[in-house]
Amino acid sequence: MKPISRTFAILAGASIALSSSLGGPPLSGTVSNRQTGGETKQDLPGDFHPYYGQKLNRYRDLNRRIARIDLDADLNYDGSIRQGDPQDSGAFESTPPGLIIGEGEMSKVVIEMKPYRIDFHGDVVVGLEVCGINRAAESGQFGSFEEEQQAVGRIRVWRDASRTELLLDSANPQMRLVEFAISADRYPANLPSIIPRYVYVEGVKPSGAYLGDMRLLATVAHRSKDEVTPGVDVPSPPLKLFRTAFDHILITIQELPIRKDFVNNNAEAVWVAPGSRSSK
Repeated sequence: MKPISRTFAILAGASIALSSSLGGPPLSGTVSNRQTGGETKQDLPGDFHPYYGQKLNRYRDLNRRIARIDLDADLNYDGSIRQGDPQDSGAFESTPPGLIIGEGEMSKVVIEMKPYRIDFHGDVVVGLEVCGINRAAESGQFGSFEEEQQAVGRIRVWRDASRTELLLDSANPQMRLVEFAISADRYPANLPSIIPRYVYVEGVKPSGAYLGDMRLLATVAHRSKDEVTPGVDVPSPPLKLFRTAFDHILITIQELPIRKDFVNNNAEAVWVAPGSRSSK
């Protein structure tokens, strides 16, 4: 396995220290007994596609920033998600333990997308995907779905806090990816009726031996228009595609919820306390 990098180790230690400072009995004996593990290829889906020569933490050509996707969660457990707050985003998202959720508890994750330019012919597709991470392997991948299910926790992703629409279930191979497509005819791509502004992540089964063994990945990609509408002049050759952008949050499920220090009495309904812990 690839040795754990110094930066990854430092950030993981800082994340665990923050969690411990919020601790008490629910944290001690659960998260602290799980290993951080090594950095894997599943930990660094940067927000630029390699096709464009853009690398994480290097110079970024702003002319290529056509679309952007961002996930934010309450990573400092104060009951509020503030856009741009470094305590709710950045390295805390991609470093174990990531977002800590108790079994049966739900936490809100906010989705922000910057629209793509209108001169791109085609649809914009936002995808949400869940998977487990194998921290015992550099690739981060398991040999089979069954092996993954035995080694990691389980999460479900709901469209609302009432659990009325299930979007994703990491234990169901048919419900690990969901897409929301916005037609190019409906520009700008900021309409609330299609892409959720937020989702709720539910902890179903505690994580295995490693922290941050679950991942929620968001992508925004271009889907070309193959068909030609009669009477509509489509440029030939087609206009260039915009690059795919990514963001993700690592998730750790523990047996009991972590203690929160709410600044607003959870007025934003960021956290939903555990209800029935059904394993269905």
